[in-house]
Amino acid sequence: MGLAVLLVAACSGDDEPADETSTTAEAGAITTLADTPEVTGDADDSTTTTTTTTTTAAPALGRPEYSIISRESGDDGDVVVVLLDTETYESLSDIDILNVMSDLVEEFAPVYEAHIVESQAAADALFVEEPTEDQQTALDVGYIARLEEGFRIVYVGPLSDSGVAILGS
Repeated sequence: MGLAVLLVAACSGDDEPADETSTTAEAGAITTLADTPEVTGDADDSTTTTTTTTTTAAPALGRPEYSIISRESGDDGDVVVVLLDTETYESLSDIDILNVMSDLVEEFAPVYEAHIVESQAAADALFVEEPTEDQQTALDVGYIARLEEGFRIVYVGPLSDSGVAILGS
């Protein structure tokens, strides 16, 4: 529709160059149309207008989805294992995990200890005292973070450079 408006404006016979930009967002795509005047340098001051169309994917909003795959009651609160749905995100940051932990503590209280993993293999290897090489590899790649004492997040595996975060700070 924006392209039709631009074409009508270009054909209106007006000698002034159009200087409009419109942005349209539909179903996960952002399209930007812009008229750019370009002077041809002749003595008759003729002007050529070019239209540029750019389409990019709209950013996905929201946090990674997850499910609680294990929950055991304890004296101070529950110990839970959380499996992230890897289909709901392209990459993870420490902020994403902080948001998941915060949601987990608020929505599923009382949570004293939590373990976030990206694969079932990592979940299966979590509490193994002497993991095999395959189990250790699963932990190294798929164990993302743990919650200690209900408020301290320790990033492990691929996010280990993020260190420690405190919920509520």
